[in-house]
Amino acid sequence: RNLREQLTRATEEQEQAEIVKEKLGKATARIEDLNEQLKRKNRLEKQLSVENSQMEMTTAAATGAAKRMSQNVEELQWRIRNNFDLPVEVLPSQNNKVLPSSGFERSCSPNLKSLNTTGEDQSEQI
Repeated sequence: RNLREQLTRATEEQEQAEIVKEKLGKATARIEDLNEQLKRKNRLEKQLSVENSQMEMTTAAATGAAKRMSQNVEELQWRIRNNFDLPVEVLPSQNNKVLPSSGFERSCSPNLKSLNTTGEDQSEQI
């Protein structure tokens, strides 16, 4: 009897060991899966952090540009209200013609052009 009981007990223990071994294998696989998920999460988090930083810099630059444009508009509106001359603007054309900055200069512009061409014509005749 004693040997049969020992054999039965050893068989049960072996079955329990196999069940524990199977559970251990499943737990190990789960740990590996979770570690891989954690690695993916960390990579994504780092990428999102970099993108967030870039977006913050872009937003700051755009905000600064909008603020400067707003200040320029306010300055121009103030100049108009107070009848100050507007700054001379240079056109991005091939000739780089300069636009007059005040109403008076604009009204005199055709006369100034004709004087310039007449002066050039006279210098060619001499």
